[in-house]
Amino acid sequence: MSIGNNEKMLENVRKFAFSRFGSLKELADAMGIKPQNLNTYLQGKVKIGPKFLKRLKNVGFNDNIDDVILQNVIKENSVNIDLAGAIELSNTPASRLAQLVGVSPATFTAWQNGTATPTVEELSRLFNQVVALALSSRHAATTPPPKEEPQKATG
Repeated sequence: MSIGNNEKMLENVRKFAFSRFGSLKELADAMGIKPQNLNTYLQGKVKIGPKFLKRLKNVGFNDNIDDVILQNVIKENSVNIDLAGAIELSNTPASRLAQLVGVSPATFTAWQNGTATPTVEELSRLFNQVVALALSSRHAATTPPPKEEPQKATG
């Protein structure tokens, strides 16, 4: 995933190239990329990604690059989880599902809002809980109730 082009940042990259390296070609050489590739970024033909931003940072460019890289890494690592589907499938309230997964209801809510992402372990526990609850409710629904034995007449 790439971040959208930021015209002000691209203009700052151009200024940086001429003030620090004297030309765009020299900046591209310092970054270890072809001048044509640098030009496609600066023209907005290619979206800027974390690799490009890291190369810029390594040659001394700083235009809130840490914030941009961090936001991009968070976006790349975010997981799209259908928690509403998990709640429905497990037939379990969100607060109880959070408890079973071992997180606070606030954390579970943050996952639902997309402001936090579960770790791999938490995601695994969530998956296992949802499957187990869904299977147990399915089994309970398909198992007929025990038949009552007719009472023997006593004489």
